[in-house]
Amino acid sequence: MLEQLKSLDQKILLPINHFFSQHGGFLNKFLAEYLIYSLPLILIVLWFRPVSPTASRGGSKQAKKVALRALFAAILAWPIFSNLIGHLVNRSRPFEVSGVHELLFHRPTYSFPSDHAAALFAVGFSFLFSGYRKMAFLVLGLAVVISFFRVATAIHWPSDILVGLVIGLIAAYLIHLFDKPLNLVYNFILKVASKLRLA
Repeated sequence: MLEQLKSLDQKILLPINHFFSQHGGFLNKFLAEYLIYSLPLILIVLWFRPVSPTASRGGSKQAKKVALRALFAAILAWPIFSNLIGHLVNRSRPFEVSGVHELLFHRPTYSFPSDHAAALFAVGFSFLFSGYRKMAFLVLGLAVVISFFRVATAIHWPSDILVGLVIGLIAAYLIHLFDKPLNLVYNFILKVASKLRLA
């Protein structure tokens, strides 16, 4: 089954990679590498601004808790789950395989699963579980675009992205599931941030 998965990964990746090796240009780099930096910007905007201009102080506090939930989900997905699985599996990146074009410079670290996909989908699903549908769809849309171009530029195999999505979903669900005990942590962070005039 593993060999079938590898074969399917190659069938999907190769034509996409070959197309964008001729047509992508700077767009490849921007969408595969730079667009990910919009994620912390989204969390910062959510932290410092209420969802609407007429939102109450309570609404502002709730928005900050939503940002913290999303941040915790991303941390659980990327440095913990994804990092652990990556070291256990230690799969080579597509650009290390013959016939694949290396469109962006990247260290030959583990490919499976995709850290970027795990973090992005974790934040997107976290927003969804918190009832912030517009922001959820925005981040999930970013996740799809960034993930696609990380496949196109041969940084990841399609299955790396798929498993990253699953990790992100599980991480967001676990943070949502333990929302009540984590609420104590959120309140403590908000209290400290308030004293520092950051909330």
